Amino acid sequence: MDMKKKLYAILLSMGVLSTVPSCDYLDVVPDNIATIEIAFNNRSTALNYLSTLYWYIPETGKIGSDPGMDVGDEIWYYGDRSTDFTNTTTFWISMGRQNTGNPLLDFWNGWNHGKPLFKGLRNCNIFLENIPAVKNMTEQEKAQWAAEAKVIKAYLHFYLMRLYGPIPMMKENIPVTADEDEVRVTRDKIDDIFDYCVRLIDECYEALPLRIENPTADMGRITRPAALAIKAKMLAYAASPFYNGNTAYAGFLNADGEPYFSQTEDIAKWELAADACLEAIECAREAGHDLYEYHNTSSYDLSDETLLELTNRCKITERWTQELLFAVGGNGIRDLQVLSQPWLEANYSADDRYGNAKNGTVAPTLAVAETFYTKNGVPIDEDREWDYPARYETRQATEAEKYYIQPNYTTAKLHFDREPRFYATLGFDGSSWYGIGKLDDDDMWYIQSKAKQTSGKKSNRNYSVTGYFAKKLVNYRNAMVPASIVIREYPFPIIRLADLYLLYAECLNEASQDKGTPPEDCYYYLDKVRKRAGFPDGVRNDWRNHSTNPTKPESYEGFRDIVRRERMIELALEGQRFWDLRRWNIAVEYLNKPMLGWDIEQDKTEDYNKLRTYYIRNYSYRDNLWPLKDYDMIVNPKLEQNPGW
Repeated sequence: MDMKKKLYAILLSMGVLSTVPSCDYLDVVPDNIATIEIAFNNRSTALNYLSTLYWYIPETGKIGSDPGMDVGDEIWYYGDRSTDFTNTTTFWISMGRQNTGNPLLDFWNGWNHGKPLFKGLRNCNIFLENIPAVKNMTEQEKAQWAAEAKVIKAYLHFYLMRLYGPIPMMKENIPVTADEDEVRVTRDKIDDIFDYCVRLIDECYEALPLRIENPTADMGRITRPAALAIKAKMLAYAASPFYNGNTAYAGFLNADGEPYFSQTEDIAKWELAADACLEAIECAREAGHDLYEYHNTSSYDLSDETLLELTNRCKITERWTQELLFAVGGNGIRDLQVLSQPWLEANYSADDRYGNAKNGTVAPTLAVAETFYTKNGVPIDEDREWDYPARYETRQATEAEKYYIQPNYTTAKLHFDREPRFYATLGFDGSSWYGIGKLDDDDMWYIQSKAKQTSGKKSNRNYSVTGYFAKKLVNYRNAMVPASIVIREYPFPIIRLADLYLLYAECLNEASQDKGTPPEDCYYYLDKVRKRAGFPDGVRNDWRNHSTNPTKPESYEGFRDIVRRERMIELALEGQRFWDLRRWNIAVEYLNKPMLGWDIEQDKTEDYNKLRTYYIRNYSYRDNLWPLKDYDMIVNPKLEQNPGW
């Protein structure tokens, strides 16, 4: 490879040049000043450019593009037949097919369903360089738009770092006239990247609006509470064990022999994170954000059970609730809902069922089902009144349980006497499914998912492999007619207020670990989330009254276990658990287990309600950081491959 071609390859791999369809590299290094001048000629064209920056934010909730959704252990699919219904890139990663030759979901280069985030960073820099000169704009508006670009720039750096660890920061664009050595960038240390991202937000957030004043035109744009919530999450990651004193990467060194990851744990990072969380919470409150609660607008009198279920479903599926702090995209949410919705109508033909709508293929795992609390608000293996050893046996539902389980229907004991969020999040054999054309909770749908039943496996494709369905992700106002579904789309959350409350409780507890007991605010914010979920008595009372470990919330270690589990429950199926497991440095423990569910091949109750292993995963420590592409390291020898690849 001659020098000019090698230079172009490095520039292209780092997003310094736009990817264009051309066979001759000599044709794609033009002077693009005229194009940039047009892009920033006036307010309207500059706004279009700003909109493109938002496009680079990776879409959450989009199956096949969001690693948080299905690279972890919350969702599984049936074998390689997943190709029947959607892009399977993330699923292949979870099956151990990630590689260095042609990485899957490649956000470094923008290949295999990953967005080109370095190109996005380049465009952020172009915007920041040119926005000051735009005509017919006030200085205040320029400052606000620049602040949006800076927050996006910080978030893209953060997203890349979560995937790849140390990355080259793109503080400024490398000029096309740079020589070969200048464009051979090096990776930066983790702490330096965190510091830079936080500094970007600190220098601009005050220019952002407290709230969106014109929802029709501006809903979805970054506000001050969103920026501070992103900053808080960044600092929580910086303080977490994977990034804070991770000695597993002691030998992962830069050219100067310095470790990319800090090797000494610094508790002060938790203090910074806790302060940032509180600042974001106070700003969100000032802006009018609050935890969502459902208010009945139907013509039916609904039971307390159904109203609480709708609170715990609609906090996700309602558009732009007061709980939502940061969300983008939504392009994949129609598909997500179709893939999460089981067929409920018994008289649908095979042609309807296996036509265009690939229903019920997003299958939550048994691991998710067992994470939720009992009705007493404690883990199923700690509840003194709950028969944990017999959880896989069966039991018949009573009339009193009809809002959760079909009366007289027999299903696993695991499904009885669970907390309200369990029934709001998961559908299972025998469970109720409110909505989808039935708004009277005395006349609801009930799932029947044994083999050849309405919601069960009838063919070699398009079914829930575990026997569970992602009810939480489906808007109850959707409608089903033969061969089609009418979908109400919603913005999928990146950060919502409950997430921030739990993050604050976690950070504050970690910052106070030397005291041995959690500060009172830890309980206050945890209990705000638990009260909305249906536990009004407080975490300490719930443990004291029902747990085999009644003093658990009183200790630093016990509270850490509780708040982590609370995050897994409250944020279940939202793509957060995958990232949390990694930052807590326990991903190998959780993601290296067999994927379990019910035996959906069976049509008899006693046979169906037996556990079946669908896949045995092989997740190793190297999977905590995704690989760089071999070609990138050929054109830039200063880049080191991540450990283990």
